[in-house]
Amino acid sequence: MDDRKKELCDMLHSVNIGERHIVDRLLEDKGIYFGQPPILCYLSKNPNATQKDIADCLGISPASVAVSVKRMEKAGVISRQTDKDDARRNNLSLTQKGWELEAFARRTFSEVDNAKISGFTEEEIQLMLSLIKKMNDNLSAAFPEKTKRSFKQKEEQDV
Repeated sequence: MDDRKKELCDMLHSVNIGERHIVDRLLEDKGIYFGQPPILCYLSKNPNATQKDIADCLGISPASVAVSVKRMEKAGVISRQTDKDDARRNNLSLTQKGWELEAFARRTFSEVDNAKISGFTEEEIQLMLSLIKKMNDNLSAAFPEKTKRSFKQKEEQDV
């Protein structure tokens, strides 16, 4: 890889890590931890979902969901109810606190996204979209068996 390509890859990595650090610090102040915002978002759109539903949709392990759900339930963010039609099934829903945290997380992501693209022209945004889509397509083609979710699926989920 030549120096310019390496510089580009390093810069993309730096933006990604920097954004994650900022978001983590902002959410941490409200007791929201890494991995929880997608669960909050999913439950806001799919009340009474199961842990399996969440794991399948988000492309993460059921064990990871279980750990997050246990922590969120203990914090009063979600509630678990036994399904009235199937006692083996537990349905998860956001509590009032969960709805408030989901709204806070959504505002936080929006604020960080707006800061990240501040000053870009419409043409620059369009160019960036096409370039990033091409990068994503390159990765999906090079590592198809390792791609959990496509770029399009992530956009549709709006997580």
